[in-house]
Amino acid sequence: MNLKDALRRSPAVCLMVALVLALRGRLRLRHQFVGRAVVMEGGQSFHVFRHLSRSTSSSGTPAILVVRFRFKKFSQGFNRLLSLVPVPLIGGFPGFRDKVWMVDEETGDWQGVYEWESADAVEQYCESFVLAVMTRRAVPETLSYEANPRMQLADYLERRIE
Repeated sequence: MNLKDALRRSPAVCLMVALVLALRGRLRLRHQFVGRAVVMEGGQSFHVFRHLSRSTSSSGTPAILVVRFRFKKFSQGFNRLLSLVPVPLIGGFPGFRDKVWMVDEETGDWQGVYEWESADAVEQYCESFVLAVMTRRAVPETLSYEANPRMQLADYLERRIE
């Protein structure tokens, strides 16, 4: 990765980009999936509590990233509050389109489902500061990643919503 790309993915630049996008109405919290139950393979059910969307004119081939984990500490309520901190870092990251935050309130498992403009954007995010911070807050044996190329968030979720 060259210096320009590294700078564009830095937390400070992501924050600034997210702020500009939000002020222009292109980055916003939505309610499309909030409150819905999503049942994953194996039958585990997650409750969607937040949906962040970035309007984009990109015509890339979308890809989905599913990240699942359990936090090492703090209550579900406090972790929901803390999960607001990376919102602008994610929203300003190159290639970001959509994310839903979910929790299985019975097990304490958390799941994020992201849509990116390409499989390359997924790879870049997997190497990012934001994901590294989340990884440090997770119980290591509960952390899993799954990439699904050529898929959109709405299609992925619609097949799993109860």
